[in-house]
Amino acid sequence: MRRRAGFTFIELLTVVLFIGLLAAMAVPKFRQFKERAYLATMKSDLANLRIAQEEHWAQHQVYSTDTTGMGVRVTSHVTIALSSANLVGGYTAIATHSNVPGIQCITAMGAEAAPREPGSIVCQ
Repeated sequence: MRRRAGFTFIELLTVVLFIGLLAAMAVPKFRQFKERAYLATMKSDLANLRIAQEEHWAQHQVYSTDTTGMGVRVTSHVTIALSSANLVGGYTAIATHSNVPGIQCITAMGAEAAPREPGSIVCQ
């Protein structure tokens, strides 16, 4: 009687289960990496907005609430809401991403930045 070369069903099942366990551990990490990338996108857009606001301030001595008028390009799926009680005194910008609901990044300048450091970006 000749013995056939190959793998038994148990050996193949063990390998498939092992690969499934590795995949089950990798998927949550992948989601975390995607969320961190979305947060980095929001922070980058807010940093670009801050630079544009400072350029606008240097030219007009007032902050703006119009991102398109300043030429700020916002990444797709990111929305930035600008508000200000006094455009001479400062502004607050809130960025949200459609793929991470419930998380927003905030930056503020001038009087509206208190108690945070002006220009700092905080995500919550």
